Amino acid sequence: MDATFRAIGLELPSKKDFNLLVERAGDQGEPTYLPCHGAVLHGRCWKLGEGLEVWTMLYESDDGEIFYADCRPGFRARYAHSISPWALTEYAEEGEALVHGYLYGTEVQVLFELQNFTEVSFEEFRADTLHVGLCGLAYRGRVGAKGCARWEQLEEYAPERATYENDWHVSGRVLAFRELRNPLSGRRLYWVHLDLEQLRLEILINRRSLRGELSIGAFLEADVWLQGHVLDRRALLSRYEGVDWSCSPTFFWQALRRRN
Repeated sequence: MDATFRAIGLELPSKKDFNLLVERAGDQGEPTYLPCHGAVLHGRCWKLGEGLEVWTMLYESDDGEIFYADCRPGFRARYAHSISPWALTEYAEEGEALVHGYLYGTEVQVLFELQNFTEVSFEEFRADTLHVGLCGLAYRGRVGAKGCARWEQLEEYAPERATYENDWHVSGRVLAFRELRNPLSGRRLYWVHLDLEQLRLEILINRRSLRGELSIGAFLEADVWLQGHVLDRRALLSRYEGVDWSCSPTFFWQALRRRN
């Protein structure tokens, strides 16, 4: 089954196991919905704890027929990124939405699966800038003492390993890491904050998929499925912890730049 679930500590060896997960997420998940082109997309977010989630999507057609659209793993990132300009591509009947854009004020490109499409009001999607939490769910990873920073779409770096549009190959220095446990399966996971030079990104990886031992300053190379959550104003305010003095003061002045 889909290897992305392994990143959050869920092993789904058969179609039956996958269907049971879909059923539990549908029963226990928090419901949200979004009217979409005459139809309705129903989201269910099953929060497992430690930021881990399982999302399932149902599509209700304009004649009232409801059918399963998608089920996927998720993780709520700790840090926020500003994306501008950006574009949203919807695949409503498949329960998916992809965001393609650039980190604000840079030429760094991002393409990710939008998890909480049904949680967000249309007002957020009218804004010039999206505030999102990004986390890459790792298929595999390797730790080394040395390396170089890399941020590249997997279909360009290693086409034979790419499965989705939003697969990326990343390599960067470990800034911080923390061990987590999936409360459902008990699997050991690692949350890792990486410095990729172009950006700082959070990675979630299953201990079984990691070669080597993590340490601050080491380099982690990984293939990830990039996903994210849009943050509304309330979510942004709840995360505020004061000024991040690790950022250059010029960054704050750039934010005051007038846009034509």
